[in-house]
Amino acid sequence: MPMEETYTYDAQMVQFLYRELSAGDAVEMAHLIEDDSEICADFNALLLAKAQLPKVQFNPSPTVLHNILQYSSKTALEAHF
Repeated sequence: MPMEETYTYDAQMVQFLYRELSAGDAVEMAHLIEDDSEICADFNALLLAKAQLPKVQFNPSPTVLHNILQYSSKTALEAHF
């Protein structure tokens, strides 16, 4: 007996949440969320989970930035000659 595939919208909802869907897919997902109470509840749970994530920002150290800029300058000069 072949295994039945069940499609969930979880991956697409995450992409929708982070605005990573194409315009057409985003419109389609918005309609699904609006029209299906179960999908709407799942999406609201994702919204709540996202809101609870820590707001972390990573910044490279000045030394790292300096090294990157030096390397970029060096390779730009080498490519020019």
